[in-house]
Amino acid sequence: MFTLHTSYPVRDYEAWKKVFDTDPAGRAASGARSVRVFRDTDDQNGVAVLLDFDTKEAATAFLEKLRSEVWDKPDVMGQLMSASPTARILEEVAREGQAAG
Repeated sequence: MFTLHTSYPVRDYEAWKKVFDTDPAGRAASGARSVRVFRDTDDQNGVAVLLDFDTKEAATAFLEKLRSEVWDKPDVMGQLMSASPTARILEEVAREGQAAG
């Protein structure tokens, strides 16, 4: 399992979430198996999104699509972000138990 971890410093969570929910980069069509959205407990405008993919190639392809079709749109990103989003691809190498959430 490979997880694309993106961090978004948003200006307004509700405005960002509205755009996120429209799925502008096509998460489902790109093979994302699950999507988890987190907010920083100390800064409610600090958002992290974790998307799980079966392969590193699928995660990488989606990240490139996200960058070119969403993040490179200054008219949208400038209104929603207080700084540039960041991303990294993580490979799951171990799992213990199931956390309640």
